[in-house]
Amino acid sequence: MIRRAIYNLSLTKAELKQLSAIKAWEGGHWDTPPNANISAIKDKMRQQLEAVQTVCCYCGLKLKTTSNGEIEHVAPKSKHPEFTFTLKNLALACHYCNFSEKKGKKETIVAGRKHKTYSKCEFLLVHPYFDDPNLHYEWTDNAVEILIQVRDNSPKGSFSITMFGLDTPQMNEARAAQVRIEELKAAKPLSVADEQLLSDTMNYKE
Repeated sequence: MIRRAIYNLSLTKAELKQLSAIKAWEGGHWDTPPNANISAIKDKMRQQLEAVQTVCCYCGLKLKTTSNGEIEHVAPKSKHPEFTFTLKNLALACHYCNFSEKKGKKETIVAGRKHKTYSKCEFLLVHPYFDDPNLHYEWTDNAVEILIQVRDNSPKGSFSITMFGLDTPQMNEARAAQVRIEELKAAKPLSVADEQLLSDTMNYKE
């Protein structure tokens, strides 16, 4: 399922000082780092995320199931450049959730509820770090599909399900397949050949 991110990126004081020196209006420097030090910090953050995060921060499917992981800015850097290098604004998302027809550059902060301190902003979606998904989503497992519903009329749950298409038949089936595979692995270790077959099946594209 979808779980809250409980890991933290870690940078040195010197690295944080370098990032803080980048002005808000220079947020585009994520794509075109002004110097080698910033490029190295970006690489370090990606390495840290890849070491601890194995699933998409939005749909909960294993990274590489739908695509490789992409560094995602929860609050889009095009709209909120001052949060471009904010550590809690960065997580790995699959391309399915992150591409333009899903989240892309869409607004994720409630209008009028932005704060200069990132953690004090009010977000429209279920935030990977700040929100417990179980307070916003409910699940129904019928073996073939794992269905997702909004819990207690949660606005964040409704927004995220709609934005990321979390209730499509494809998503429902992919979640069930992922859970069944983990159950099989727990019951009986799979051979290398079986692991490869399962991987090829999960990643099959017509």
